[in-house]
Amino acid sequence: MYMKKKLMKAAGVCSYVFTGLWMIAAGCCYALSNKLYWLFAIFALITLVNGFVITDIRSKIKSVKLEKKEQSRYLLCLVLSILCPPAFVLNCIACFRTQDDELVVIRQNAAVKDKKEKQEKPLLRSARFITLCVALLTVFVSSFAAHIFETSHFTVRVSDFTLTQEMTQQYNGGEINGKKFIMPNDTTYAVTMYVPETASEENPVPVVFVLPGFTRTKATMAQYCIELSRRGAVVFCSDPGGQGSTTETSTTGANGIEYLVQYVYNNTDDFKFCDKTRFGAVGHSAGGGNVCTLAADMAGYSFKESVIKAVYISGYIKVSSANKYTDLRCNAALSYAYYDEGAFRYQTDSSAFEVVTRRFINEVNGKDNGYDTVAFDYGYGDMSEGTYRIIHREEINHCFEMYDPISIANTVDFFNETLNMQSGIPGNSQIWFGKEFFNGLALAAAFTFMIAFCAVLMKLPFFAEMKESQKAVSAVPVLKEHQTISHKVIFWFCIILTAVIACLDYIPLANLSIQIFPTGNSASVFTFVFPARMINAILLWAVINGTIGLIIFFGTTLIEYAYEKAASKARGEAMEPFDWGKFKAIKICRGENSSALVNTLKAVLLALMMFAAFYLLVQICFRLFHQDFRFMLISASPLNARMFVTAWEYIPLIFIFYISNSIRVNCSIGREGWSEWKTLLVGALANSIGLAFILLINYVCYFSQGSPFYGYWGNGTEVWLYVNMVFALVVMMFLLPIFNRLFYKLTGNVWTGAMACCMIFIMMTISASVSYIPMY
Repeated sequence: MYMKKKLMKAAGVCSYVFTGLWMIAAGCCYALSNKLYWLFAIFALITLVNGFVITDIRSKIKSVKLEKKEQSRYLLCLVLSILCPPAFVLNCIACFRTQDDELVVIRQNAAVKDKKEKQEKPLLRSARFITLCVALLTVFVSSFAAHIFETSHFTVRVSDFTLTQEMTQQYNGGEINGKKFIMPNDTTYAVTMYVPETASEENPVPVVFVLPGFTRTKATMAQYCIELSRRGAVVFCSDPGGQGSTTETSTTGANGIEYLVQYVYNNTDDFKFCDKTRFGAVGHSAGGGNVCTLAADMAGYSFKESVIKAVYISGYIKVSSANKYTDLRCNAALSYAYYDEGAFRYQTDSSAFEVVTRRFINEVNGKDNGYDTVAFDYGYGDMSEGTYRIIHREEINHCFEMYDPISIANTVDFFNETLNMQSGIPGNSQIWFGKEFFNGLALAAAFTFMIAFCAVLMKLPFFAEMKESQKAVSAVPVLKEHQTISHKVIFWFCIILTAVIACLDYIPLANLSIQIFPTGNSASVFTFVFPARMINAILLWAVINGTIGLIIFFGTTLIEYAYEKAASKARGEAMEPFDWGKFKAIKICRGENSSALVNTLKAVLLALMMFAAFYLLVQICFRLFHQDFRFMLISASPLNARMFVTAWEYIPLIFIFYISNSIRVNCSIGREGWSEWKTLLVGALANSIGLAFILLINYVCYFSQGSPFYGYWGNGTEVWLYVNMVFALVVMMFLLPIFNRLFYKLTGNVWTGAMACCMIFIMMTISASVSYIPMY
């Protein structure tokens, strides 16, 4: 009987695995507009139900030979297992196994000596306090290690300054080549400066200005700054309008880069270590378009007059930018990722990549060179005359082009040659990923610190009483013998349904956010009302799906109760009292010495303390080591007034999703009687699989047909950038149920973890995006 159960368990697991495979196949067909996706979706449901039935039969086995009722169900499973070949084979073996091999797995039943109950250690020697200290130490050590990489082993000085309107007026009246570049508003731009130790007044070195793209901050371009500065160039990197710590929200002055260049170029006091005859600029995505504008606006009439001697345009080939190629009087490079998702927009006779690249190498200094074809990675023109042109096509997508080692190497090599840096370090010798790794380790350690911090606080009498009062309503797992097939079908159907809804409604809601919040989506209009353009899509998605999750949670409980009552009546049996326990854990109870209101305030205070502790760590590490916590697109940056105010507009509404998830993972998934790792895994997958399928659908369509599935939507609105946000969002949504579960185990209530996670995750998302809120 033991082996029979083992075989059936393996068959059930195989059925669940094939359910996922059939769902992936359905997603791929959906991406390709193939109507077979319905068939594969049905296969997935059949395989899933088959797994339920196998698991249910296995739980009822009392001997090697099945009862007649179970035999018929098992034969049906055998037939349905054809959709899952491994399960079919395992079921066949189990079906014909009649020998009782219980002796194979005789377990030792010798009496075990009663172990003395371990005396609880003092708080300062407890595992939670030790974990807190180790996590804190890891944060600081990792930040220091990242600082070593950012400063190229302390050979580069990294500092920040704020560019103001007054500074742009201070020197030469803000004029370059007869044009004024003065900030129109009394706002600021945040700038980071990298100065190598070789730079001095006696030995001025080349200068490169770096600008990130839309919804990105200067920290996301640190890899360019590190690699250029370690090769001897002074590097300035700024936050564009409405992003990072910049308070200006417009895109004037090529998103502020023109004001910065003018200030550095005309400043006769502070930048004597800069060689003002060797200025370069690089930008990615919208930043690429901005540096092209910069080079054209400061071109003068010749290479000698041009302030910018070399410009690297990455990930931007709009016609509006191409129209400026003829105005450039400097050496230039154009890079466009081979798998750039935005390329679908450029398919006309005037906007196609092939057309724009020919213009790039032909329209030089107002002349036409007459080239018919374009060769990649090949240098055209004369570098000494400022007519040098080169085009690169790295095999990467738009979102990760700025993290591509080949793209970074191409950029570094271009400036090394055109600005005569003479560094001697090849472009493929890079160290920036050391900073990225240690920043990511610091982020993971900071999250660990937050959990351990909560655990330590819960040992204090003030908070311990709150958990003690919750014991009466804790979510007790349902006994497996009470878990009927109908319960399993309803449970898994809800998991799949919410994932499908989350997948299918994200892009329509993103498009709807543009219509609902038209002011907040305009860079030319300042607003205090939901000013974070890209976050508005997440706001709608979170509110809608959080509400749906709550409706399904409460609604299915009533449906399950009605079904069980009807089934019991049909069998002529008295229905056992229905278990309404899943609702109890939502409540915050009164304690012996405190009211429910007091415990609620304690839960809120605890969440605020975790949020404050997390961001205090960020602030300290940034002050000490100039490091925040990040890994590529996921980041926790130092707080600034604009992002702080913006985030608190969104947190109350988005909290609907976070509390919905906490209730779901603790009061539903957590009551299935599974081991804890399985609860965490199912919760994480259930919360993120829908978003993961957005990426699957989008990129299956892109790689097979050359155009993303989510390119245009509705009335022709571009929505592909909203898909790029999913890369970071899917990771956060995977982690959210895990954090919610851990905080529930620590605090005894579903609210504290949801509040803390909502505040931290939304602040992280806002600070890495754009906000058109006036803060001056």
